[in-house]
Amino acid sequence: MVNVAEHPWTAGGLSISKAVLAAVEADAIAGYAKDEEACGYLRGPAGEALHCDEHVKMVNVANKLHALDPETYFRTGRTYFTFNEKKFDDAVAASAKEGRPVKVLYHSHLDAGAYFSPTDKAVMSMGEAPSVEGGPITMGNGPNWPLAFLVTSVREGKIAEHNLFIWSAEARDFVVSPLHVVE
Repeated sequence: MVNVAEHPWTAGGLSISKAVLAAVEADAIAGYAKDEEACGYLRGPAGEALHCDEHVKMVNVANKLHALDPETYFRTGRTYFTFNEKKFDDAVAASAKEGRPVKVLYHSHLDAGAYFSPTDKAVMSMGEAPSVEGGPITMGNGPNWPLAFLVTSVREGKIAEHNLFIWSAEARDFVVSPLHVVE
């Protein structure tokens, strides 16, 4: 469960440096060129709980999983992202020890808006994703990691918009949160 007192960034209202947002945008555009969603995370100083000043790119393994088992992993990287969760868990733990916690998990959408899709909601809330395209989801009880979530829309190879989402225990859903871009 998300503990806002321990992880203030989970309440939203984060600031992201222009340089970090530019790195996210470059990753999203590069992903678009490869026809796959980009993904990664943002870190920042523990003493500035609502600020992110570092970008770390991750590998979207959706296409690899789809190639191995297209029935189970019916979506390709164009409409789905997933990553090595063990490596991410290790990065979250190491970052916290360094005093530079991971605060945001990001991914991009290709030729679609910057929204939290039903699949995003199910997976990130520890629920159940659809087993077939357009199938039902089951929401979980909240994120596995104490994070905010950034979605970047890329349309026709250009950045269209960004939205930051946080988990609302009351709504049992992800809700939009203000995002501030700073020098």
